[in-house]
Amino acid sequence: MAAQWNNTSRHDIQMVTGGWRSGASAYALKLAGDWERKTIIATPASQDDDVLEHIALYQKDLDDSFETIEESVRITEAVKNVDAGLCIIDDLATWVETIMRSRPSPVAETYPEIDEFLKMLRNPPCELIVVTREMNMGLPSDSIEVRRYRDVVGRMNQRIAQLSSSVWLCVSGLPLKLK
Repeated sequence: MAAQWNNTSRHDIQMVTGGWRSGASAYALKLAGDWERKTIIATPASQDDDVLEHIALYQKDLDDSFETIEESVRITEAVKNVDAGLCIIDDLATWVETIMRSRPSPVAETYPEIDEFLKMLRNPPCELIVVTREMNMGLPSDSIEVRRYRDVVGRMNQRIAQLSSSVWLCVSGLPLKLK
């Protein structure tokens, strides 16, 4: 898989998206397969039993070549501290949820933390695979909070896709290359 990284002037970004339980996280791990030095930044938003169970299942798929960092707020700093190799961030939609819980009203469908992260993506310190959730494939919600969340994640995803060398959409465990 390392041959997919073709931009020699800077570190590449690959984006993997999909709905919840779409296989996006598993596909990101597959893309990382050949790398010797790998870091995964996990962004757990809660300690609910369901979330903890999902994390445990996910962690069993990680081999010893992964360093794991749990960071739910300051992911830009966490990425900047990755020494080299490959870093997977899983997942950005959960990160946005954490940000929105502390400050519910976005400005122009973004937050300073997202803008800072996007700025870092213009010259990332290592190869990156970012996992996020595709939010705009269902019916609109009656809840203004849910609609704001959908809009913030959707705009962020569009901006990340523009900066990425490749974008994958996972549906029912199957990856489709979009870019």
